[in-house]
Amino acid sequence: MAHVAVIGGGMAGLAAAYRLLRNGLETTVFEARDRIGGVIHSERRDGFLVEYGPNSIQSSSEVLDALMEELGLEDERIAASDAARMRYIVRDGRLVAAPVNPLELFTSELFRGGSKLRVLREPFVRPAHPAVEESVAQFIRRRLGSEILDFGFEPFVAGVYAGNVDLLSIRHAFPALYEMEQSSGSIVRGQIDKRRRAAAAVETHRMFSFRSGLEALPAALAEKLGDLRTDSAVLALRREGRAWMVHAEGQSPERFDAVVYAAPLHALDELDAPQDQDLSPLTAVAYAPLSVVALGFRRVDVGHPLDGFGMLVPRVEEPFRTLGTLFTSSIFPGRAPEGHVLLTSFLGGMRRPYLAGVSSDEAVGLVVRDLQRLLDVSGVPMFRVHAVWPRSIPQYELGYGTVLETMDRLERTWPGWFMGGNFRAGVSVAATAASGDEAARRCAAYLGS
Repeated sequence: MAHVAVIGGGMAGLAAAYRLLRNGLETTVFEARDRIGGVIHSERRDGFLVEYGPNSIQSSSEVLDALMEELGLEDERIAASDAARMRYIVRDGRLVAAPVNPLELFTSELFRGGSKLRVLREPFVRPAHPAVEESVAQFIRRRLGSEILDFGFEPFVAGVYAGNVDLLSIRHAFPALYEMEQSSGSIVRGQIDKRRRAAAAVETHRMFSFRSGLEALPAALAEKLGDLRTDSAVLALRREGRAWMVHAEGQSPERFDAVVYAAPLHALDELDAPQDQDLSPLTAVAYAPLSVVALGFRRVDVGHPLDGFGMLVPRVEEPFRTLGTLFTSSIFPGRAPEGHVLLTSFLGGMRRPYLAGVSSDEAVGLVVRDLQRLLDVSGVPMFRVHAVWPRSIPQYELGYGTVLETMDRLERTWPGWFMGGNFRAGVSVAATAASGDEAARRCAAYLGS
């Protein structure tokens, strides 16, 4: 039986290992940290359920659907509340409901009349030449204007990537919008067509989580895997013909028939790997630093109804320091004790990376000040958790095509080498799992399984 090394015990690595086992291949998963799941980490403390990483799965996929059915997680799955469909954007120091479709944009208080006229003219804006790579800011400003960029897309990008709209590539960070322009000539027309198709289909997916938090998914995957090693950073890789020698910390080198790399790209910098290929495009990929501050308050001490998914803070709203806040206990039941609410806020990102490194007391103080002004919070937090991800989300910045080409080249030139993760086809949980699954399928095909 062929033996595959999977480097990385996050969502991509676990999905890859599970697929390989399903294909009859022996696998060993090497995870550098003392726990599996990557950025997915759930913890219940003092009656509050805290998510240190992603808080929900925004949309499902064939891969996730199959995993949940095979792992017996369907009964644990919980849908987000209807209130979670509402999202708020901060404008002029107050929360304004964000439009949920192109038609609502025309009645929204979020945008002025001139911007609404720009939306009407958007279908007549010529597409950019395919050879031109634009940033998200350039693309949205050209098609819809600066106000919709500042109060619509920029805070959304901060929520998804913790990224900088001036640096992220529209083609790679938001390929669906790029393709809408290229195929339909208009993102407004493209969105309308997309909603018509969705309305004609039966809605089978909504934003969801699990009763015990998102970590239920990687935990269930881990239970199915035989050889899963934590505290096992891979130090060196050597090619021996068509085989690979893997040397993990504290362990003797082992021989494998193939390797699936699903750890962060920056970890390649610390890996003694073959020197015949240039890995610098991969190790140079930026990862946003992010600070997570989860605070529990008595419900009576929060004046805002918290009737939504949360709020996003545009970078032009200069007095505020948070990127945004999730109304965690409003999205899913069981996230806070009776009579309390849980709010999860984020600091840092590519907007103000230095804020990800402040002390816990300072981080809590910055968040509380913003919540006092924006959510009418009057009391002190009864519960607090602060966590820092020095490198949280890979940034699909301008020139990311070179990163993807490098991964493709490695898979062509290094026999038995495959890559999958949130750096390849999107940063969502669903995209990450699908990327790991796809890397495993390529690996299985290579091994004839």
